[in-house]
Amino acid sequence: MALGAESYAAIGVANSSGTKLVSVSGNVQRPGNYEIELGMSSRDIIYGLAGGPPDGRSVKFWFPGGSSSPVLTGDDLDLAYDFDTLAKAGSMLGSGAIIVVDDTQSVVDVCLKLAQFYAHESCGKCTPCREGTSWTVNMLGRVKDGTATPMDLDIMASVQQRIIGNCLCVLGDAMAMPVGSMIAKFRGEFEAHIEAVRAAADRAVVGALS
Repeated sequence: MALGAESYAAIGVANSSGTKLVSVSGNVQRPGNYEIELGMSSRDIIYGLAGGPPDGRSVKFWFPGGSSSPVLTGDDLDLAYDFDTLAKAGSMLGSGAIIVVDDTQSVVDVCLKLAQFYAHESCGKCTPCREGTSWTVNMLGRVKDGTATPMDLDIMASVQQRIIGNCLCVLGDAMAMPVGSMIAKFRGEFEAHIEAVRAAADRAVVGALS
């Protein structure tokens, strides 16, 4: 305000001028609220300002704009933090609430907890959100306990696409976008989790019978 509109507009990058208040939470050493210049490197925000994950751990994935934004991976940390760049990367700046998940966390657990939150918050008025969120929670529960199949992952990813844009409000989209992105980017980990749980169950049965 003191500098005037032109001076303020000179801060940042084209189409994303000025500054932005962001919050950084999750697996970082200095969680908090920071005022940044739009166009700043995402790595400089997460590591430079928020200290990055503790104990030398690495960023596995992160939500650039709150829990409703499609996730980006640790390979995307050098992206500029502005509206256009994050949109081109398949996510969004959204609320500016950056959530960092490090390499000690299970993507299956994060995905399930996120879906449970949105299913709980659904008002139930429209079918895509009411049925889509609760069904997704049930399917992720099957992934968690090892009873899902790779085909279930395909169906679940497809259902997320059918939820997006078909709800009376964006709550359904807010679950479907990050869930869909986690399945797409970490498909191998979902499948490995299912196989690991099944293998552990098989060993338990063999042990009980021997």
